[in-house]
Amino acid sequence: MTSSELFTVFPVFLCVDVSASMAGGSIEAVNKALPDIQNEMRSNPMVGEIARVGLMTFSDDSRVVIPLCDLADAHLPELMVEGGTNFAAAFRGMRQAIESGMTSLPKGTPVYRPVVFFMSDGAHQAREDWTDALHQLTDKSWKFAPEVVTFGFADAQQESMQKIATRFAFIAKNSDPVTQVREIMNAIIGSIRTTSTSLADPAKQEGLYLDAPTEHFTPLPAITI
Repeated sequence: MTSSELFTVFPVFLCVDVSASMAGGSIEAVNKALPDIQNEMRSNPMVGEIARVGLMTFSDDSRVVIPLCDLADAHLPELMVEGGTNFAAAFRGMRQAIESGMTSLPKGTPVYRPVVFFMSDGAHQAREDWTDALHQLTDKSWKFAPEVVTFGFADAQQESMQKIATRFAFIAKNSDPVTQVREIMNAIIGSIRTTSTSLADPAKQEGLYLDAPTEHFTPLPAITI
């Protein structure tokens, strides 16, 4: 048995809005935070052993930037802003990314339910309805159906964030989008760290842990659609 087979794998997928409204400080803040996640994998052996991270971006379409992997050894490309905002494309792309990522793990690898951290600063702009694509992503009959945690900031619509989330939705409080992005990325890193540490000890496994302090975020109840 190899060391990678000793622990349950915690699959984490980041779904990041890169539409035109993210230009400037917001996208720069995301790019600055990605190495922080990688450093967490490198500096904390327990987290690096358990967490596997994938990154997908979306605007008019979706793009897998980093397939699910051991992020400690991954190349981190610079994210660039693109066009409009299409939530349906994000959800379709995320289902494909999860399917590919989960089936790429060594056969027999014990896994925790995948978690998607969805962050957006705006509203769905495409003509197509996004709810069908969301239902396919979160369909409980699908063996890889993820937990979806939403973080809205800037001009994100609160109700959309509530509908997209499976249980946990948050709106960033600070009025500065750059600060909001930084706090969101810090919350994601904290969640990965604490959840991975919990999963390493079968006696203490408590599921997904969210590090979203109320001084930075307003928690919202999820809305079933």
